[in-house]
Amino acid sequence: MLQQVERLAAAIDEHAENVAKFKRGELTPDQFRPLRLAMGVYAQLAHVKHMQRIKIPGGQLTAAQLEALAEVTERWGRGLAHVTTRQDIQLHYLEIEETIDLQRELVRAGVTTVGACADTLRNITASHLAGVVEDEVFDVTPYAHAITEHFLFHEHNRRLPRKFKVGLSGSARDHAQIMINDVGLLAKVGDQGKGFTVYVAGGLGSTPEIAHLWREFIPEADVLPACEAVVSVFHRDGERKNRKKARLKFLIRKIGEAEFLRRLDEEFDRIKAARGDALAAELARHVAGYRESEPPPLAPSRETLGDGAYARWKRTNTIPQSQAGYRVATVKLPLGDITSEQLKSLADLSRRFGNGEVRATNTQNFVLRWVPEGRLLELHRELSRIGLAEADAGHITDVVTCPGGDYCTLAITKSMEVGARIREHLVPNGSRQEADDFVASLGEFDIKISGCPNSCGQHHVADIGMTGLMVKGKDGIERPHYSLRVGGCCGPSARIGERLDGRIPEEETPKVVAAIARYYVSSRAEGESFRDFVARKGAPEITRVGFAAAEGAAI
Repeated sequence: MLQQVERLAAAIDEHAENVAKFKRGELTPDQFRPLRLAMGVYAQLAHVKHMQRIKIPGGQLTAAQLEALAEVTERWGRGLAHVTTRQDIQLHYLEIEETIDLQRELVRAGVTTVGACADTLRNITASHLAGVVEDEVFDVTPYAHAITEHFLFHEHNRRLPRKFKVGLSGSARDHAQIMINDVGLLAKVGDQGKGFTVYVAGGLGSTPEIAHLWREFIPEADVLPACEAVVSVFHRDGERKNRKKARLKFLIRKIGEAEFLRRLDEEFDRIKAARGDALAAELARHVAGYRESEPPPLAPSRETLGDGAYARWKRTNTIPQSQAGYRVATVKLPLGDITSEQLKSLADLSRRFGNGEVRATNTQNFVLRWVPEGRLLELHRELSRIGLAEADAGHITDVVTCPGGDYCTLAITKSMEVGARIREHLVPNGSRQEADDFVASLGEFDIKISGCPNSCGQHHVADIGMTGLMVKGKDGIERPHYSLRVGGCCGPSARIGERLDGRIPEEETPKVVAAIARYYVSSRAEGESFRDFVARKGAPEITRVGFAAAEGAAI
């Protein structure tokens, strides 16, 4: 562990040296680009400011780490942090020199930015409910940390054809969206004990791919050899000349599934023969050494003092844990944003009401775990005081978006702005009660928005997914529009949403989203999911309903 800390410190020193060389003109922008990206630093907007991405393996943060994030957010991030769909944290509008001290501050708290961008294994994601829900096979959190540590300075990392993503889920609900990862690990118990089903070569972007089954079961001791096998085949055989074709999904399309899986099997056997025992021992050390912080004692209930807002929040933002008397509470972050002051307060609340930890979710929220049911009312009041008690987590107003044109050089449209418009439109034209009743009747329902085809907002796997693009009008002026998909989802039966015909002007999208959602509520069969509703009605019918609500839609 000490060696890893020293290597992290050395990586930041090297980053500082590279920044100095770049400022002196000894490195060209093209030479400097992969070096800063490897430390999680993106050029932003007109390439005069920078974004710092911060890796949070499994989304797990201690209160002390939250406080460190709050400090760097306040000092260098204009007081606003952003939670991403891969459980990372991003800070915006930084000077390149500021990233050096920022990284040093974070590494002292056990948080790193190494490999947060570039051609690396990106942040290893895991279910934010790992270890606390009944439908879970076992807690996947320690395996996420083990994979993170193993690959952080691996010989292939930073030298891959392109980015590489790994996710772990403990239950079929797939909170880590393993089916859109390069490696997806689903917890399973077999004759050999704990292990995983392994899926490979999933990914989104302009040409999405649902992951393919590689192994129905591997014992837990084989987790690192399995991951190494996929990384090694990608490193050796992945596309090196055309970056647009340099993801693992393109390799499996190029050589075919049978040949791809044969190569994985061959590499897996080679790694097992050479280093299987050492890798199994390494994993075992991580798993044996993992400890989640101790939960607080249970508390007597004070439910009778709650009001309507509390009752709604408890219903939509909390779920019972498998451990009797405790609940998970979702802290809903509008569009994934949280201020430095709120981060500080959340750290305090995690100590007072939970086990001194929070977890980031891939829906851009935080969760507090191990909250005694008897203290939920008090927690809700404290969250209200800091502006984080919004109800309906996981519902239609809990919009997921990429940073979009406000921050990203690749974005075509301002996805966060349209996300805010959709939230405002759904909260009501009529009474607040009417809006609340509609959201409640709709149930869990996700809107995901990407400002370009890269799908950082994961629009392909949403109930309603939106992709930004520009459309030239009759006057010759280009204006922002959105293409829509419906009925997408993750999980073992994951699928990409069906594309609706035509393009919707940005200003009309809130009406279209609301119209489709209301059509579903009024026309669904009993117990019918939106995914099944789309399959029954068909994309042309959903298109007709949506376009009827929009003026000036482009066919």
